[in-house]
Amino acid sequence: MFPWEADPENGSEQTPHSAVVLADTEIHVNADVAIAQWQYYLATRDRDWLRTSGWPVIREVARFWASRATYDASAHRYEIRHVTSVAESYNDIPNDTFTNVSAARALRIATAAAHEVGERPDPLWDRIAGALYVPLAPGGLHHLAFDPAVADHSEDFGGGPLALLFLPSLDLPMSAQLRRGDYEYGVRPNAAESVGAAPMGIAPRTVAAATIGSDVDAAAWFATNFSGGSLKQPFNVRTETASNNTGYFITGSGGYLQSLLYGVSGLRIREAGLVEAYAPVLPQQWKSLTLHNLQFRGQRLEIRIARDAAGAVRLTRTVH
Repeated sequence: MFPWEADPENGSEQTPHSAVVLADTEIHVNADVAIAQWQYYLATRDRDWLRTSGWPVIREVARFWASRATYDASAHRYEIRHVTSVAESYNDIPNDTFTNVSAARALRIATAAAHEVGERPDPLWDRIAGALYVPLAPGGLHHLAFDPAVADHSEDFGGGPLALLFLPSLDLPMSAQLRRGDYEYGVRPNAAESVGAAPMGIAPRTVAAATIGSDVDAAAWFATNFSGGSLKQPFNVRTETASNNTGYFITGSGGYLQSLLYGVSGLRIREAGLVEAYAPVLPQQWKSLTLHNLQFRGQRLEIRIARDAAGAVRLTRTVH
């Protein structure tokens, strides 16, 4: 168990004097691992794999997050304190929004996975997930990057971490108004030159634009894959940033694929299947996009996104 373990009965926080130096570094990564395990199961429905391989990972990640949540009795909520934000210049802060959202998703996944394999989930997992603090601006117009107590003193990833809330793996439920608010506050003001120079941030911004239905913005963000300077000659190897030669940077290339597979397509992997979560978009200069040979739940799919005779963008599926 961790030194910040929650005590929901009295709201106390068992925090040693050394808590500051023990601040976790990007612990949201283990939530991403659990999410990936669950997505693989949803894509394959391989329950034997889930029972023997996926579930043990998901369960231990949930236990970790349950141990890291602190109950604030005065606010009637759980918090996660003493973390390094995904925006890495913010260290030892409370309630990083991306971290808290990822933790809540991992906890809910653990409950669902337990039911799938016939195990009994810890009721604390759902309790924490449902009451975990996610910082919002006054009036709920948009998310904040972290707890309002944290001073905003720099930009990371070309404009802050809010764009990461649009990552398809999170598939974060929110109203259309809040989604638009997040885009206008945390994505649109970003400088394309800065985003393109650090390709980790291109995909979430491309996906974000597609999510709100802006084909123009989606095309502009996607184009920074090629204009930002991270593709290095003579082999077009993608590097971590335009200014270094740390490569091959597979995160950037994975993001490039996510922009197409989940961004312009509007597709999401959910319990119900490969769901059209929002209408597809197509950059104005593109005639069509075809995703070939997709494997999903025992089927081989071809997905085509094209404009119909009236100019509307449509998605069609063919099962082979």
